[in-house]
Amino acid sequence: MTAQAPTILATSMGLNRAREPWQPGPVFEYAFDLARPAGTPKLCLLATAGGDQGETLARFAAAFADQPVELSHLELYDKPNVGDVTAHLHSQDVIWVDRGSLVNLLAVWRAHRFDVVLRDCWEAGVVLAGESAGSLCWFVSGTTDSFGPLQAVHDGLKFLPYANAVHYADRREHLHQLVKDQELPAGYATDTGAGLHFERTELVAAIGDRKNAGAYWVERQADGSVMETALEVRRLKRS
Repeated sequence: MTAQAPTILATSMGLNRAREPWQPGPVFEYAFDLARPAGTPKLCLLATAGGDQGETLARFAAAFADQPVELSHLELYDKPNVGDVTAHLHSQDVIWVDRGSLVNLLAVWRAHRFDVVLRDCWEAGVVLAGESAGSLCWFVSGTTDSFGPLQAVHDGLKFLPYANAVHYADRREHLHQLVKDQELPAGYATDTGAGLHFERTELVAAIGDRKNAGAYWVERQADGSVMETALEVRRLKRS
């Protein structure tokens, strides 16, 4: 089975990396529920943004070792580790995009035509999800530190027609200035520990895995000021 509508979970959360081994947060169970798997949920990790580092792949594997999940990963460095990339991604219930360099991720994905494959997966009902760069990538634009200093980026995959900012507590002032200057359109932002659930291009829920993690809508007003609206956040319970 697949999600009832094309679904994206754009988050500033995921695994608890302070634990050893890393521990999956409740957002994964939330994603599996949306995907409506026929049996054991299939989860594919894309760690492109971090360069497919072996340690990251191993830590994800350890995190899900005792979970009722069929975990796979798709490497692109130095070549794909899966023979039929398109078929593999289409067979998944959830595709999870890990954090790292947004700019590098987009460049590599486009070279491999992942922008096309992932849009097809999304429209077919595979839940697309991710943390940080794995949140930013689905939007038109956003803020990134991929070049070092924080700056705007305008060449996201454009599945979602908004700007996006992650780890918002550290990027609030920067995002407000970019929206005020009309360098970025109106958009969403998430604190660490929060996420956004979209069906097609509509926000249907803001979610969080810890107390006080917020999600926001940020837009420019007619007088040139910027308005930030806090969204109601549904707290996810850990199983």
